[in-house]
Amino acid sequence: MIPEIEITCRGGTVFINSVTVEQYKKYVSLMERNGSDRITDAMFFNKKIIQEIFGNRMSLAELGGAEAIEFLTAAKGIHFIMQDVISEKLLTIVDVEPIEREASAFDEYDVENGYEDDMEIEENPWKACGEILDRVIKIAIRLLKNSYSQCMREDIVSLLEYLKFELDTVNENI
Repeated sequence: MIPEIEITCRGGTVFINSVTVEQYKKYVSLMERNGSDRITDAMFFNKKIIQEIFGNRMSLAELGGAEAIEFLTAAKGIHFIMQDVISEKLLTIVDVEPIEREASAFDEYDVENGYEDDMEIEENPWKACGEILDRVIKIAIRLLKNSYSQCMREDIVSLLEYLKFELDTVNENI
């Protein structure tokens, strides 16, 4: 269960107390596209994130007119839930040990002759998160025998907890 997040806009209060797979997928997509360090870009993406998570029940102009403390509290709450709760569950569905790259006697030769890049390309973590989410959706569709649209409407926390349970107990009945 996630904490309730609310924002007052247009004189009315809008709230969420769960996140669907579709909302999380949109969040990941927006975070992947937000590569800027400019404050104006960050504020725009926060407005888009709030708009998407609250189901487009308010326009960007209305969000711009919201009290700054309410806006920032809602944005911070959404980021906390998405990153510290949902992403953490998503990335720990399967217990894996990190792969350590061992040095080789030929590493320097490979780099000098162009067989291997000198610097590893830093991948956007949100792109990787989106790819993992796509795989989770695919597994959920097969496991739950739901359509894609039904899967997108599922509460993501419940779905991830169920998938973790299924993966942890997959060999118990064999």
